[in-house]
Amino acid sequence: MENDLPTHEVQSCRKLDFEDVDLQEINDNVLPLCITDGNRGNQIFLPLAIPDDLVPKLDMEFDTEVAAKNFYQKYAKASGFGTRLSKGHKDKNSDLMLDRVFCCSREGKKPKDKRNMIVKCPRPETRCDCSARMKISCRQGEKYRVVQFVAEHNHELSTPSKTHLFRSHRHLTMAHEAEIDMARSCGITPKQSIELMSKQVGGRENLGFIRDDLKNYLRSKRSIPMMQGDTGGVLEYLQGMQLEDPNFFYAIQVDEDDLITNIFWADAKMRTDFAHFGDVVCFDTTYRKHKDGRPIALFVGVNHHKQTTVFGAALLYDETILTFEWLFDTFAKAMMGKIPRTIFTDQDGRMATALASQWPTTYHRLCIWHIYQNAATHLADVFKDFQNFATDFSHCIYDYENEDDFFEGWSEMLKTYGLEDNKWLKKMFDIKEKWALVYGRETFCADMTTTQRSESMNSVIKKYVSYKHGLLEFFEHFQRLLDDRRYNESVADFKGNQSTPAMTFPCRILQHAASVYTAACNKSSKYSSNKSSKRPRSALEMATKKRKYKVKEKFSSKRLQELGNNVVNSSMDSATIQGFAPELPPQQGQELGNNDDSDQQVAKDE
Repeated sequence: MENDLPTHEVQSCRKLDFEDVDLQEINDNVLPLCITDGNRGNQIFLPLAIPDDLVPKLDMEFDTEVAAKNFYQKYAKASGFGTRLSKGHKDKNSDLMLDRVFCCSREGKKPKDKRNMIVKCPRPETRCDCSARMKISCRQGEKYRVVQFVAEHNHELSTPSKTHLFRSHRHLTMAHEAEIDMARSCGITPKQSIELMSKQVGGRENLGFIRDDLKNYLRSKRSIPMMQGDTGGVLEYLQGMQLEDPNFFYAIQVDEDDLITNIFWADAKMRTDFAHFGDVVCFDTTYRKHKDGRPIALFVGVNHHKQTTVFGAALLYDETILTFEWLFDTFAKAMMGKIPRTIFTDQDGRMATALASQWPTTYHRLCIWHIYQNAATHLADVFKDFQNFATDFSHCIYDYENEDDFFEGWSEMLKTYGLEDNKWLKKMFDIKEKWALVYGRETFCADMTTTQRSESMNSVIKKYVSYKHGLLEFFEHFQRLLDDRRYNESVADFKGNQSTPAMTFPCRILQHAASVYTAACNKSSKYSSNKSSKRPRSALEMATKKRKYKVKEKFSSKRLQELGNNVVNSSMDSATIQGFAPELPPQQGQELGNNDDSDQQVAKDE
């Protein structure tokens, strides 16, 4: 049995022997930092192992007081203590500093506190009457000369790895400030900024400042616009933007006390995008992501890459009818009088009133998602008791093709679930033109039925704007959001110009769509075409598998052309409603429908 047990290979390792080490020899080689003068408890601390060129010496000369201060700072940092400026004397006639004393930061004693002695969190004692110092004087010549130097300390000195924590050895350079400002403008937090800068210099001890210094600098930067006030700071920012961009538009509404109430702005890119893609707009005021808590109103839409784009932004004081009327009127002025054909909003009566008065020709559509949310609130018991109610309610919104069928389906739904006297449904029926798709099938909507693009901006804006930001900081960080979204548009433009979509079905109309549409729109049009052409595509795929088919019915070339035109017209109508293409003249549609024989022939005998 013992032979059956698994065997393990034994490896030998060298044993470290510490018995022969001479500990006394090690202790003798250690440089002492503490020297005792013989009295019990009274010690003198001298910095040792300091390079000779860093140690101050009597009669050493300096050109300026600053040069002497910097030299003593280097000595103090290498020795392990901090410094302070002590007393000095000036010439009464020329304000020239005649002498100056640079001392240890622990020099002197803390003065007696004249306030109440009962303090919850007293500060720790840092002064211990240390006498280490260096005194310079220029009374006997043009240069400053060291006339006194005391190297002994009465306290322990710091190690080199902790010397950077002394206040005298911490300072922000102009390069540091520029890097901090750049990180702040990019939305990088102070903690992340100091970690990045520490990595660049090989550790926090080599950075030259600590996190508290960075926070104090940012606090001082924020105090400058606060001294100007919100009005002055915002006006200065908007005027600066207009100087950089002559097409930058802004409008400010003030109250009777000349205080800012509403602000609207739109740069040149916003105005250009609205000229191209502003037929359909989503408008919402659900964001309160800055310090003042003002509603942030955004006019958003969709561009040629089916990406959300911003047409204009506003900070509002309130959400009254007068405020919305001013906003819609100002938006139209900024866009050279152009107003959208369709606008999507939530069920806000004040918005509806303002839109009816300012943009009467704009088709006002309500967000379907908000309607479902309100229905879940007002008809909670119905949704709970009847499982089929959600399906029937959805049919009334989406499925009916003509008005008579909608009336019949709506009445049947009310009768089935006993909702003839429901006040909310009566109110919704009165504004049915704003949400029932049967009234919007002929309306251009850019493939939108909800304010989802406005709602999605809510999650996006959280990444850039914080409730801690003031008005001026809000503008700066909101510009970052615009820059990022515009960069994404540039990337999509580049990919569209440098690549060609792959053709899954060799049809001329799809080839033409690929040459005209962007990649996102072409993908949607291909999906629609594939759904409407399942039979030809499957026949073609089956034909490539070397199967034989018999043609039961033959068509003339004229009949094939008519069938092709019907497919083209139905596809183009769907694309026009969804916003992929404008309405085409009949002649152009017929040209697109003239497919060659390879496209018209679905299958042929092998």
